Amino acid sequence: MVVQAAILSGYAALVVLAVTLALHARGTGRAGSTPTAYLATVMSHPLGRWLVLLLWMWVGWHFFVR
Repeated sequence: MVVQAAILSGYAALVVLAVTLALHARGTGRAGSTPTAYLATVMSHPLGRWLVLLLWMWVGWHFFVR
C-alpha cells in the first residue's frame, strides 16, 4: 500500500507541475512554452513519436488493464 501511495503521489505531483506550467505559459503570453508546443516539438521527430507511443501504451496498461 505504501508503494502504491508513493506512485500515485508522484503522478499527482506531475499533474500539478503540468498545470502550473500551462498556467504560467498562458500568463506570460509566450506561445512557445505551452504543453501543446512541447508535445508538437517532440512529435516532430520520429524517435519522439515512438517514445510518446510507448509512454501512452505504458500508462494505458498500468491504469486501464489492471
